Amino acid sequence: MRADIAVINQGIRNASDAISMIQTAEGAMSVIDEKLIRMKELAEQAATGTYTTAQRAIMDSEYQAMAAEIDRIANATDFNGVKLLDGSLTGLHSGSGMKIHFGAGNAAAEDYYYVNIGDMRATEASGLRVGTSDTNDIFRTTAMGASTPTTALGGTSGIFGIQYTTDGGTTWNTYGYVNVTAGTDTLTTVMDQINQGAAQTATISMGSQAFSSSAVYSQSLTIGNFVFSFSSGGQADTTFNAATGTGVIGTSINGGGWTGSTVLKDITFLINSNIADFQMYAGEDIRNYTTSATSQIVLIDANLGSSTNIVVASTLTSVTMPSAGKFTGGGGTQVRASLYHDPVNENYQLQLTDASKGNAYQMRIVTTFGTILGPGTADTGTQEALFIIDMTGNIVPNYSLVNQTSEWSQTQNASGNTNWNGKDILTQSGAQLALAQLDTAINTKDGGRANLGALQNRLQNTITNLQIQAENLQAAESRISDVDVATEMTMFTRNNIMAQAGVAMLAQANSLPQLALQLLQG
Repeated sequence: MRADIAVINQGIRNASDAISMIQTAEGAMSVIDEKLIRMKELAEQAATGTYTTAQRAIMDSEYQAMAAEIDRIANATDFNGVKLLDGSLTGLHSGSGMKIHFGAGNAAAEDYYYVNIGDMRATEASGLRVGTSDTNDIFRTTAMGASTPTTALGGTSGIFGIQYTTDGGTTWNTYGYVNVTAGTDTLTTVMDQINQGAAQTATISMGSQAFSSSAVYSQSLTIGNFVFSFSSGGQADTTFNAATGTGVIGTSINGGGWTGSTVLKDITFLINSNIADFQMYAGEDIRNYTTSATSQIVLIDANLGSSTNIVVASTLTSVTMPSAGKFTGGGGTQVRASLYHDPVNENYQLQLTDASKGNAYQMRIVTTFGTILGPGTADTGTQEALFIIDMTGNIVPNYSLVNQTSEWSQTQNASGNTNWNGKDILTQSGAQLALAQLDTAINTKDGGRANLGALQNRLQNTITNLQIQAENLQAAESRISDVDVATEMTMFTRNNIMAQAGVAMLAQANSLPQLALQLLQG
């Protein structure tokens, strides 16, 4: 009975600890509740048609931040080292949950029950499923390392470019090119340069048919402040005059005529040979060129984040110019630069992160210029301008793969695991789907909190019952092993009185002879 009393008292403490644990979990879930309410508010805002795509992207950034905070809370909430909200409790005891034992027995069903708290993480398939669980694409370079962010970079000067895709690699867009000057630039200046935003771009498409000298004579192509004209006088070379901002395309290349391919090849050469004057780069791919192909040149503003209107115009036939004749896309934040501190090498390195998550959003690094062919040079199968390097390990069509792992490493590859409706609010339809998923998430969370409340009430009732049981069992044990204090005190008092009476009587008896002697003496 004494063992049972000790076990029941410990069971009361076990139940009290379980209540404390439940209160810890419930308190964290109340904060999760606040985040879900804000996420639903954002989804409702993004679901209306009066906002632009860019504004929904801003809303989604907060939406994802709320989801990330829910994940952090769910992963961080623990009681005595036991995780409570990450779903790990559901895997205990064959899915029953955490066993709370409080009875005097061992395996009897009435001596314990289970606390089972579901997965309250936002971006897990087993959890609330609001927000994206995908990872970002992250690249890091060891070629640009410095002891401090403001230390001038050593090595050699050079140019590297950044490209990104939003459709899993079907289309690659140019974010921009970064010109690094050794001995002058620091990691901070390079980072700030990248974070100014994407460079403006423009694409010129030209048909493949040949142009006779009479067809192009006196025609021109204008790119910003520079004008290219076409010579009909048999000039073989393509020239450029930086002082006047004019270029001349000769007529005698490739047998005396022009094609869309050869014209764009020569313009690409001129621009990339005079980057300091043009303040732009030119990218072209004329591989696998055939007489029926259409060639393209991509013009890239050398100044990242710029929104200056650069006008492109042409009087040539069979030429497709940019919309409204202007560069577009400047200032986008598809890629963000930061500094990484390497604790092993004790230095700082440049790190690039794709701003969006998922395998639809990837980056690749353009680390060098390829062979730039001179005017009139026949296509030998070598790319004419920017040399593309796919850091994911795939050979980019029409380009050769160069191993640059010694300079750049992909520290995190976008996963693309999210497959639920509440992943983002980037579109109006996506926001509407997220609203329904958020309702489900809130109901899941409410069900979990209600279950915790019921468990807490049950544990409090259990504690009351155990206290009564322990009290009565202790009373029973006391009747067996302890004296009856009232009876024993009565007997003690009775014996004490009798002893005192006996002493008094004996004293009286002892005094009688003395009295008799006194009488005889008198």
